[in-house]
This record gives sequence, C-alpha cells and structure tokens, in this order.
Amino acid sequence: MRTRHSATMGLVMAAVLLVLAMPAASPAGQKTTLSHNASLESPWQKASVRFADIVNSKTAGKFNIEVFGNGVLFQRNWQVLLEMTQSGANQIGVEAVSALGSKVPEISALGLPFLFSDIGHVNRFLDLNPPVWKKLLYDGFETKNLVVLTITPRPFRQLNNNKVLVKTPDDMKGLKFRVPANPFFVKIFESLGAKPVPLPSGEIYTAIQLGTVVGEDNSIPVQYDFKTHEVAKNFTVWNYIADGSILFMNKDAYYKLSESERALYKDAAKEWGAVNLKEDDAYTTVARAAMEKAGVKFYVMSDAEKESFRKLVQPVYEDYAKQLGSENWKAFLDAVEKTRKP
Repeated sequence: MRTRHSATMGLVMAAVLLVLAMPAASPAGQKTTLSHNASLESPWQKASVRFADIVNSKTAGKFNIEVFGNGVLFQRNWQVLLEMTQSGANQIGVEAVSALGSKVPEISALGLPFLFSDIGHVNRFLDLNPPVWKKLLYDGFETKNLVVLTITPRPFRQLNNNKVLVKTPDDMKGLKFRVPANPFFVKIFESLGAKPVPLPSGEIYTAIQLGTVVGEDNSIPVQYDFKTHEVAKNFTVWNYIADGSILFMNKDAYYKLSESERALYKDAAKEWGAVNLKEDDAYTTVARAAMEKAGVKFYVMSDAEKESFRKLVQPVYEDYAKQLGSENWKAFLDAVEKTRKP
C-alpha cells in the first residue's frame, strides 16, 4: 500500500510541477457588457455588434465587449439598465432620449411636440452640437456617472390604439395611453386631453390586452419590435416628437481607459451612429410593411391637421422655457431654427 501511495503522490507532484512550469494562459480579454432593450434584428443590435467588433478587433484581445439585446439582463426595464450602468454592473447601454429624459429632464427639449420638421433636421441639429445642447446632454449625463459616447436621431414617435383612428384632439379625449415614466410625456398627454399611464416598455402589450390602456405613443420600429400592433391596429402617423438613440457608458469605466482607448471608443461610437441611422430607415420600411400586412390601419396626418394639436401643447413649451432659463431657451431655439433647412 505504501508503494502505491508513494507512486500516486509522485505522479501528482509531477503534474503540479508541469503546470507550474507551463507559461500563463493568455487572458480572454476584459469582459464588457453592452445592453439594450430592442430585438436581435433591430438597428440597436446591429449597430452595437459593429461597435463591439471594432473595439474588440483593435485592442488585440484586451477588451471583450459582449452585446445583450432584448433586455435580457434587466427584465426589459430601461430604468434597471440605467441603474446598472451607473453602478458599473453593466458598462455600456443604449436607450432613447424619450426615456432617459426622466433622469436628465433638460434633454427632453429635443422631443418638444412638433418642434423638428423631419429626421434630417434632427440630424443637422445633433451634428451642430451647439454649446447649449452639449451642456444639457453631455454635461448632464456626467452628473449621473455616465458618459455619452454618441447620439443619433431615432424615428419619430407615432400613436396607436385599439379604439379609434386619431385625426383630431377630440378623438383622444379621455382615452388612456401608455407613456414612458417621464413627467414630460405625462404633461403632453394631459395637454391633449388624454389620460397618460406611465409604464415600463415590457408591460405595454399586456396593458393594452387587459384594457389598462388603449394604446401608446412610440415609433413604428419600436411598436413592431414589441408587437403592440397586434393588439392596437389604429395607427396615426403624426411625427409629433423627435427622439434620439444614446450610446452611453459608465463614467468610472470610461475614464479608466487610456487616452488612446477613449479615442477608439469614440471612433467606434461614430460608426455605431452611422449604422444605427441607416438601419433605422431600413427597419422602419420593413416594420410598416409587416404591420400593414397584419391589418394595421395607417392614417398620415397633414401639417394643417397638426395645428390644433400644436396649440394644445403650448403649456409644455412654457414649462421648458422656465426650466432651461431664458438664455438657454433662446440659444436652444436659435440652434433649432439654424438647422431647420440644409
């Protein structure tokens, strides 16, 4: 027994010495999570995969960015995503201005009803990046322990419901609509005579099914992604609110990067924006065709028809004028007007 025990111990010691003599294995790369709430076919997913590919390939394995879509890491609740990214549990996130404005209220100015004429107008404004916008967005996010890597226009928000095809303010009166958990949207829908019900994105479909709300305001791609067109088939295209997609990062993680790495992240973010903008356009076309095939009735509102809605939401403008202060408010409106035409 002693002889066998000695032989076994000898083999174990030899194995240990062999392992100790081997060179250390190469690290798999610093794991970084990039999370978003959209589907795996969405523009956010495609742009995020492109961002990850650029960073991963150009850092020789130092970073390993993994993309998680469908809200799998945060139960499709963007507020959980934001908190996770602020704390560093998630490093990079994607979300819309319309949602994030509840945490940085000043940026909701981008979505003032009927302010921007089209996506091109929004893009020109964001490209200009006037000092007042830099202060509202980039500086505002840093106070929340976040860094904005980039922002790009998002398809305008539209309106669906399962009761009536909305053409006039009277059609909305008294109806309950889901809105993001953002006081900005609550004020807008109250001004329009409707009853806003703030709910997370993941609860929209069920809320319409159960009759908690009759519909929601969201872009064509998002309503298609979340399948709300299956339970609310009256769809009004009124382009009433501009929106933006923001790629943001935990501030501590960002400033731990070297200068050259931060530059790489910013360059990759530009590509993220370009891919997202292109894919948004293509995805909107695909989504609308699929929704029409599913029996959704679309009504495209004329500029003249929008005027009665525009008058009703003036209190929202007055609120923002007070919130931003006269100097910032004037600078913001001047930049909007300056970029109205190419």
